[in-house]
Formats: sequence, structure tokens, C-alpha cells
Amino acid sequence: MIRNAFASDPSDSADSSMLIDRYLPEYDVATIRHAVVDADPETTYEVMLTADLLDTGPIVRALGALRNVPMVIASRIRGGSGAPPPERMRFADVSETDEWTLLDEARDEEFVFGAVGKFWRPSIEWRRIDAAEFATFDEPGYAKLAIGLSVRPYGQGRTLLSYEARTATTDDRARRNFRRYWRVIGPFAGYLMSRALERIESDAEAKASEELVESNTRDEKRGRVNGASRRVVATAVLLLAGAYHVAIRPWHRRWGVTEDEALGSLPGDDLLPDATEQVTHATEIDAPTEAVWPWIVQIGQGRGGFYSYDWLERTVGADIHNVDRIVPEYQDLEEGDVVRLAPEDYPVSSPESAPEVARLDPERAVVLRPPGESPAWTWAFVLEPVDEGTTRLIARTRSDPSRSSIGPLSEHPILGEAVDYLFWEPAHFLMERKMLRGIKRCAEREEQRILSATM
Repeated sequence: MIRNAFASDPSDSADSSMLIDRYLPEYDVATIRHAVVDADPETTYEVMLTADLLDTGPIVRALGALRNVPMVIASRIRGGSGAPPPERMRFADVSETDEWTLLDEARDEEFVFGAVGKFWRPSIEWRRIDAAEFATFDEPGYAKLAIGLSVRPYGQGRTLLSYEARTATTDDRARRNFRRYWRVIGPFAGYLMSRALERIESDAEAKASEELVESNTRDEKRGRVNGASRRVVATAVLLLAGAYHVAIRPWHRRWGVTEDEALGSLPGDDLLPDATEQVTHATEIDAPTEAVWPWIVQIGQGRGGFYSYDWLERTVGADIHNVDRIVPEYQDLEEGDVVRLAPEDYPVSSPESAPEVARLDPERAVVLRPPGESPAWTWAFVLEPVDEGTTRLIARTRSDPSRSSIGPLSEHPILGEAVDYLFWEPAHFLMERKMLRGIKRCAEREEQRILSATM
């Protein structure tokens, strides 16, 4: 049986004689969980330290993966595979980790461990602190986390198993960062520990009893496990969706951009002032703006392509062929010209497949939009000089999906928004990211060739 409690002040803790009080007597927030176990304290304590918490099911793995989503994605984009997941997770192994420190232990009664770090960062900045330094550590910018696990007799052959996690920050800025982080992570952390206590309770009771479970009891338990498994799968799906919405989607919608670039205005923004969506991507090119510009003006189907995955675009019938050189006949681009995204006979062709050049500022910006007075979107490519030999290439898409006329989804707004969210947004990011890198590669290679020829 699991009992939950929450404390935000030291006076709320039920037992002031615990070992954890020696290491973190004052704290900002605490989470407390209790479970009543039908097993003696010695058995419960042994199982508490040695139970494999990963065996609670996929939910624990999902919770652990959620915290590392940004790092894993970044690693894979760079071509790495990331560190392998742990084969098991036990409290007894705390002292063998680089992040956690065993603070104290009273055998068969209490086990206390802790860590110091900046937990709110995408890649946690751990600070290795030994037990003797933990209580007095006060370096600004960090949070201290102490976790105490204890067992107490609770009647004949029964044990009160308790878990308490306390967190204290070392200054006001760290406190604000931690509070924002805790609003997102706190519910997940509490649920994970409830599941961990359930696992310890189950293992301890099984260890204390050597009798075989009757077949009808076994069937009943199997039903509970199946129900729990379905809940675990449903929760894992929700966690993954939450990870995408909270961490992944904001990242890929602003890939490569600075805060000023993401929030600042760009040429073409005024063409769709009431846009409901805005996505900005950027890359830095080691070439001057005049060397990057020719690659921008020759984009388009039947022209220079889009420097992205043209094999994939041809697979869906778009007939895109990327060029790897500057083509003189594609350099004459003017406002009002059409830059096709697909052939005229494309199966799902629409006016949006043939946007026009709405704005052209030589060596500065090209802005495309579908024809008509109320376009569904604009697509801008803007060059910002950093210095004489470096250029920022910024691509921005602004849109109002309710105006789109592409396909049958335009008649079903809710379904259309779901498709945009789950498919088109990630697909646009992958293709545009490849496009920006393709332009960067071509411009830098051509600039290097010209410099080599003049030496």
C-alpha cells in the first residue's frame, strides 16, 4: 500500500531524527512516499537496496529517456549513438556512480545518498561532492538533492517503507531555475518513486513468503499486471508526446538561430502580418554575401533544385534535381517570377505549388509566397553579413494553415492541424536543414576554389 506526502518546509517532515537531517536539514522542496510491506524490516531493507528498478516496466525507462531527449537527438544528428542505457538500476550501486554520493547508512534502518548539480540544464552539470562536504556546500548556482530510504517496524511481520527526497538551492537564481524545472519534472519523479516502492514492496513480500501462490490468486494478479501494463504503455506514449512538445518541437522550430534572430523581424514578415505559425532556421557560412547569393536565386524545380534530399523529392514525384554549380541562365530572378516547388502535372498540384517572388532585395533577401491577395504562407531566405568573409543564412516560414488549399485536409481543420504537427513540421525541418547545409557546402566550396585560383 503506497502513501504519498509532500513537504515544502522542514517542519512538515514526519521524523526529525532521520539521518537525512544531518545532511540537508533545510530545503526548498521535499517529496515523501510511504509503503506498508507485508515483510519484516530486515528483508525489506535488503530488497530495497538490491531491487532492479528498471524491472518496474517501460515507464521507468521512458522517464529516464525523457530527461536526456535533447542530448540524444543532438548526438544522433552529429552521427553519434550516445551512451548505452544501463542494464540495471539499484540503490546499492549509488556509490559506484560519478554523479551520486553515499552520504550515510544505518544498516537495516536507513540509507541516504545525494548529488549536487544544475539539474535544470538539458545536459546536467554535476558537481562531485563527498559526504563530508555535502551539508556545508553553498557554491552559488547549484541545487543539492538528498534522498533517504528507511524501514521501520509496523506491527507483527510488517514494515513501513519510506522514501524522502529533499532539494535545496544555493542562491535565488538557482532557486528560480529549479522551480521552473520542478514544475515539469516533479510529477514524473513522484510517480517514478511510487512505482519503485511498489516494486520493492512486491519483491520483499515475495521473498518473505515461500508458499506457492494458488492458481486463482495467480490469475487475479496476472489481470492486475495486464491492466498495469496497459497503463504503462499509455503513460509512456503521453511522456513521449510531452517530450516532443516540450523539448524537441521548440528546438527544431528554431534550429541554428540566435534568440535575436528568432524574435526579430525579417524581410517578408509584413506580407503575412497575421500569421499564426512561424518557423526560423539558420546556418553560418564562411563566405561573403555576394558569394552566397547566386545559390539562393537559382532555387526551384526545373532550376537549381533545393539542395536537399532530391532523391526523396523525386520519389514523391516532385522531379527535383539539385545542381552543384552556379548556372548563369538561372541568375535572372525578378519580383513576380514563379519558383515552382513541383512540376505543373504534379498529382496534388495547387497554386501553392507555384509560389511567386514577392520580394527581392539583391544580395539580401528573396521572399516567396503563393499567388493571390491572402497567401497561406511566406518563405523567406535572408542573408545577414557577419564580417567580410562570413554570412548568416536565415530561412523563415510564416503561415496561416486555415488559408491553405492543399488537399482534402483543408476541409478538415482539426485533422489538418494534427498532420501539420506530427508530419509536416518535422518533415519541413529535416528538408530545410539539409537545404541550408547544402547551400553552405556549395558556397564555401566555390569560395575556396576561387581563393585557391587567385593564389
